[in-house]
Amino acid sequence: MEPERSAPGLRSSLPARVLLALLVLEVVAFTASTVPGVRSSGGFDPLLDGWLQGAGYVTAAALAVLRPLGSPVYRAIWAWLAAAVVARALGFVFFLAIVRWQESPPYPSVADGAWLAMYLLMLVGLVGLARRRTRTRRLSLTLLLDGAVGALAAAALVVALLYGAVLSLTGPGTPVAAVVVNLAYPVLDLALLVVVIGLLMILEWRGPPAVLALGVGIVGFAVVDCVFVYQSATGTFRPGTLLSSASLALMALVAVAGWLPGSAREPRRDPLPNVVLPGVFALVCLGLLIFGTQVAVPGLGIGLAGAGVAVALARTGLSFRTVRALAEHRREARTDELTGLANRRAFNEALARAADARTGDRGLAVLVVDLDDFKDVNDTLGHHYGDELLRLVAPRLRQAVRSDDVVARIGGDEFAVLLPGADASRAAQVADRLRGGFRRPFKLGPRAQTISASVGIAVAPEDGQEPVELLQHADLAMYEAKTSRTGQARYRQAMHASGRRQETTERLRRAIRAGELVLHYQPQVSLRTGAVVGVEALVRWQHPEAGLLLPGAFLPQAESGGLMPMFTRAVLEQAVQQGTRWHAQGTAVTVAVNLSVTNLLDPQFPGQVIGLLADAGLPGHALELELTEDLFMADPPRARTAVRALLDAGVSLVIDDYGTGYSSLGYLRDLRDIRGLKLDRSFVTHMDADHRAEAIVESTVNLAHSLGMAVVAEGVETAPVRDRLAAFGCELAQGFLFSPAVPADEVTFGVLDLARPCH
Repeated sequence: MEPERSAPGLRSSLPARVLLALLVLEVVAFTASTVPGVRSSGGFDPLLDGWLQGAGYVTAAALAVLRPLGSPVYRAIWAWLAAAVVARALGFVFFLAIVRWQESPPYPSVADGAWLAMYLLMLVGLVGLARRRTRTRRLSLTLLLDGAVGALAAAALVVALLYGAVLSLTGPGTPVAAVVVNLAYPVLDLALLVVVIGLLMILEWRGPPAVLALGVGIVGFAVVDCVFVYQSATGTFRPGTLLSSASLALMALVAVAGWLPGSAREPRRDPLPNVVLPGVFALVCLGLLIFGTQVAVPGLGIGLAGAGVAVALARTGLSFRTVRALAEHRREARTDELTGLANRRAFNEALARAADARTGDRGLAVLVVDLDDFKDVNDTLGHHYGDELLRLVAPRLRQAVRSDDVVARIGGDEFAVLLPGADASRAAQVADRLRGGFRRPFKLGPRAQTISASVGIAVAPEDGQEPVELLQHADLAMYEAKTSRTGQARYRQAMHASGRRQETTERLRRAIRAGELVLHYQPQVSLRTGAVVGVEALVRWQHPEAGLLLPGAFLPQAESGGLMPMFTRAVLEQAVQQGTRWHAQGTAVTVAVNLSVTNLLDPQFPGQVIGLLADAGLPGHALELELTEDLFMADPPRARTAVRALLDAGVSLVIDDYGTGYSSLGYLRDLRDIRGLKLDRSFVTHMDADHRAEAIVESTVNLAHSLGMAVVAEGVETAPVRDRLAAFGCELAQGFLFSPAVPADEVTFGVLDLARPCH
């Protein structure tokens, strides 16, 4: 019943389809017979209330039993629930065939034993379901409080309504066995209501159809049973009424639930139900307290209602704190902490809005600006002056554009400019002004540094219309401007297959086929225990002439040259094989591999990953795929489909470089089963010297924890940064403080001493 881990489906089982059709006919016929005015006489009708109703329960039991017999998917859970439906049917058959015909029908009887067993079997199945649905993610405090409010409201209402009825059934002179059974029915009804409502609240009412149908069936049956207890106590129960038909219909729904689709519905974007439902339950508790001031209500009911109101108040306070933290986080995380410009996420959001708003021939231009020889500044003057240069560049870029244009820092020394409504002519003029801003030297400490910039231009609709496409094409044009030393260039289709770049693409293709790609692994360390619990696989190109090349030297070419499918497969094969070797040696670590947009949009990719894991015999949880936030920008539905298929295979997924991409809070809300976030090094590295970066990191850790996600911090280079991350509750970290990326045989596992630098 995990999303998209489907039940066998009625289409695949002819016996199930036949039983379902028969069950529908029986339920409809019996329900029609209980409509007031249909029967000619009141009382028990052997044909309708006996044979027809009994046949409905037996058919429901047969349909429920076929579910675990026909599929291994969550067989144990559906076996317990099927046993509960069978117990209900057996109890009815015993009562109809034996108990009812005795001169003095015993109470309790064998039928009561079967009916009580039904409750216990259902509870076992529901507990198993709860464990399945919550084992892959840590439940946030908000969800737990929501479940507690719903459970307390249900318990208070049942106690208030049934307390008097139960007392009348357990009065003086009632045999002990009868007292026990009379108490057992409402107590077990209450247990079912509490467990199911709490589970559905924790799942935020967004479970797959199978789970929701099961919940509706069990909650409805418990409510109907409570009404039956009340009518029995007051002497108003009559057979052959709508109450009996509702009981049969709801038990039939429980039997059918196992055959419904196991895929979750598309997550709702409207957050109101998550607020409204706890509020409704809180109002039920408050109303019961007010009602208790006018009418005598049992003390237990008052106590439960009071506890529900108290929990609701705590939940409200937590919600206000979360909203305030989210607002602060959103404000901080949309700005690049070094330059004060918009960051990559804010730029991509603005680009997406501008692309959606563009109509007809109205233009839209994207410029990518890269500083020439910036690496030389860092190498000769140091990173401090490199950061200072980036801070000085920002205002000059702003001066070259209008107030409604967007300037952002999207990478180390890479900037992007969005020009809504601009055509090619205006884009070229802005590019000239941007480059002109670099003619004056920059004062870096005691010296004046002259530096130039290369600008790439892509204009919609001629050079592309989708946001990702425009940004990629502007980046290609920037690369052309840099390599040709022209200063600026407009995107052309020929750039994908021109001269040296095409030659490099073919050389890289041969390198992949020849096995020249090698993997180095950087350990991921638990900040709580110091244990190395995982590694990130980082690709290198062992070039025969140039030596070992880092990813920046060939990854852009692999992406633009259409090599990412074969490139990623080669990396995954090595990573999975190495992970298998480590597991065989008793070192059960997780191996993380980065993905690109091309991978996630390839419909064959999830199947390839699953096939690699199966061939190697490596469990899915031993592989972790890192998704950058802009992976979901190009085609969100296809991206989510690929994510779901990978999750179903047990593969862990994390958001990589969090805070620099597109997804923002909306995708964190929708992608519920993502295991965690990976903080971008641009935030982590400067934590000990930049309070804004530290604030962003702390709020991101708190946000992730409130969503049930873990946090991995990359770029940890100093002990103070490591200690601050541990104080914030960050689970994992990687960086040069612990170890650089090294070949597999040089990775050191075990527990590191966190009291001192580990490299």
